[in-house]
Amino acid sequence: MSNGAVSFSLADGVLTVRDEAGGGELSLEVDEGASTTPATGAWFDVPVDGAVSLETTAIEMRNATSAQLRSDDGEHYGSVDGAFELSGGVYADVSAAVKLLVYVEEGPIEGRLVGDPNNPDSLLLTFEEPTRVVVGARSFHETPVATMTIRDDPADLMTAVSHLGSSIKEWSAERSWPTLRGHPPGIEVGDERHIPDGLSIPDTEVTVGVPLDVADVLRVAPLAHYFGAEVVPADRAELRLGSQHVEALGSGAELEQSVDDLLAHALVLDSLVRIGGYYSLPRYEYEELAPELPFYPPELYDEPVHRQLLEYLEVSVDTVAPYAPDWPAVGTLHPTIDDAETLPYLLNTLSRVHVTEDATPRDPATLHKPIDISTNLSPPPHVAAFPPAARERATGHEEQAAGDASVLFVGWDRPEPDSFARADWGRFRLEGVPTATYRRSVTRTELRSLLAEPYAYVHYGNRVSADGFVCSDGVLAFDDLPDGTAGAISFQWDRPTVAPLTGLFDTVSVACLSAESLRYDTTRALAAYLMVGRSVASSARLAGADETRFVGDPTLSVTRRPIGHCPPIFHVERSGADEYQLSVELDTDEHDPLGRVMWARFENGPDGHRLAGTHDRLGHPLSAAELEHLLDSDGIFRFGWGPTSNGLPDPPILKDYLPE
Repeated sequence: MSNGAVSFSLADGVLTVRDEAGGGELSLEVDEGASTTPATGAWFDVPVDGAVSLETTAIEMRNATSAQLRSDDGEHYGSVDGAFELSGGVYADVSAAVKLLVYVEEGPIEGRLVGDPNNPDSLLLTFEEPTRVVVGARSFHETPVATMTIRDDPADLMTAVSHLGSSIKEWSAERSWPTLRGHPPGIEVGDERHIPDGLSIPDTEVTVGVPLDVADVLRVAPLAHYFGAEVVPADRAELRLGSQHVEALGSGAELEQSVDDLLAHALVLDSLVRIGGYYSLPRYEYEELAPELPFYPPELYDEPVHRQLLEYLEVSVDTVAPYAPDWPAVGTLHPTIDDAETLPYLLNTLSRVHVTEDATPRDPATLHKPIDISTNLSPPPHVAAFPPAARERATGHEEQAAGDASVLFVGWDRPEPDSFARADWGRFRLEGVPTATYRRSVTRTELRSLLAEPYAYVHYGNRVSADGFVCSDGVLAFDDLPDGTAGAISFQWDRPTVAPLTGLFDTVSVACLSAESLRYDTTRALAAYLMVGRSVASSARLAGADETRFVGDPTLSVTRRPIGHCPPIFHVERSGADEYQLSVELDTDEHDPLGRVMWARFENGPDGHRLAGTHDRLGHPLSAAELEHLLDSDGIFRFGWGPTSNGLPDPPILKDYLPE
């Protein structure tokens, strides 16, 4: 049974919940004779895209171990980290391959995690007798609910930008959760201005004044979206909060910095205010930052946005900045109306928005900074060119199941031994083993046939010319590629412009990677990271794919694991003769992490949740034996060793622990 964005099917005691838009699915084991009936979303206190009801004596949610429990009257019981007993009226709120809400109206309820405490396999709920359970789901995949049409006029752009907050699902601090923000309405340029019925300017009493200039209107769009602000003409850029406060924002690059700082400032403080809302999770940032604030965060929960912002502005940027997440992406646009069409896509993930004359980022790109997404088709290394064709494919992208994924290497024979096949896939809970196909050379017909197959990743190691892929019998032109669903493709490309590559998006869903040199061992590592759900950008970083240019959106992943998130990255430093210091990058959903909170689940790990996009450090060092035990857990381990002159013994492992 389908409700559009999500679907439910029950067979042989297994209820499968599928995210039809995003591609993820979860399996829930119930009683053999159970049957489902459609249910209303009114059972839930947060939005769902569809729901079913059934009676069962137990429900086991596979790969659904990141769960919160709360009552139907708003009490939050906390994260599931062991066995528990509760009465009825309970929500299990699960973040996995699908956003899942399970409501149990009557108790008693017993629950526990099944499997290794550090890497549990499922969440099990049991009941004394057949009990009604309502299962709701929400797609992680967002598309614009409507599209606005504007003319080539800054005033039209102001009107459209003022409506971007229409997608926000509630105007409390809870909007700092990414799934409650929604995709802003689309923008297209046409002959007549049209704002569809149903879109409105939110009534938040926040206004942003800017000169009637396309570049400045683009720069303040993130504030219009996140604060529900109306953008109006003014002599200078300024933030107005009701009738009580006006904050100057500067111009040009200074305006961009003000918007960046203000958005990060508000996101962090919103995430503290919401601790009195749906989820009262223990938070590192709350314990560290709340005592320094001139207000008690939960008391602001029911205040309107402009009143919250008045309080936030009493706190210096320097006080909050150490707790702000790393921003995953920055969009750099031309100062033109046409580039406004890219705005909603960027703001769907709260990407920063900058404007330069040629859409080239101001700061030199590096492999380790947030990815730059640009509308310039001659990008410098580490920047992603993002033409309309790529935007359209990325909007409809559906990730493949990681355990069923396959990759194609053209230009190499299968190595012996095959290091890709020998990768330690079992540690990453893929429910299958990714496979690789190798072809030394191909004809044009063979390559067209191969590119029509649903490979998650393709590397073309033979020559690529300005016209297309050089095959054994001629050139397969870029404009002669087949329709396909390959996730990503890479090859060597030594030209400054990527404009000829836009035709690849008939075949590729996510991104093209090009560099002057790409070795086999680099592409093999890149493939391995892609197979366990890392994004294209972080896979390139982890594989050391230096000087890479992207076309498309490299913040996306091409595969999804059953548990819904990619493996975290652990960094290990040697700190003594038998001591190793561990830290973790909390970015397990790279495309849309801002506002999420993460918790590194391992024995003796840090206490409390932290905002995704930050780093967590284990408070005490590990011994070599403890480290070896941890290496069996679900994660990518990176080893960085200090100077060898300190006389310490060689570390037990000298390489990345993912590939083999």
